[in-house]
Amino acid sequence: MNRELFILLILCSVFLVVGCTEDGTEPAETVTPVETVTPVETVTPVETVTPVEEDTSEPVLTPVRDEAAPGETPALPVNGETVEVMIEDNAFDPATVNIFTGDTVRWTNLDSTPHTVTGATFGINNLNPGASYEFLFTDPGTYEYYCEIHPSMEGTVIVKENE
Repeated sequence: MNRELFILLILCSVFLVVGCTEDGTEPAETVTPVETVTPVETVTPVETVTPVEEDTSEPVLTPVRDEAAPGETPALPVNGETVEVMIEDNAFDPATVNIFTGDTVRWTNLDSTPHTVTGATFGINNLNPGASYEFLFTDPGTYEYYCEIHPSMEGTVIVKENE
């Protein structure tokens, strides 16, 4: 019987402690205010495109003027032509091109690293692999250029006056 009385006293003590610690009120509920958002209309600008008339006239061809030395372009292009210079294996190919005033030179980087085309009056600071750079030559003269990243890469553009 002592044991039962002892357990009864412990249970009563627990109920007494629990009953004294509660004040009988429930905790207040926290309310978070809701912000009202007004939707904004998105406007997409419309680009105006002007059609370009296609030139249907026959091209005028000029015969080849002279033979090129090794490492040069094979012929002087017709006025307004574009001459290609490939950048490959850390070299400009061809290293020397002969053109007329009004012609363009296009350098295309076929290497896996960036290069530059740096001349006194023209150039590009970063020509990434696969990218091209063009320059229209309007004045006769000899234009030397190089790659700032690989200074041993050098090239020359010789521009002659149109005949």
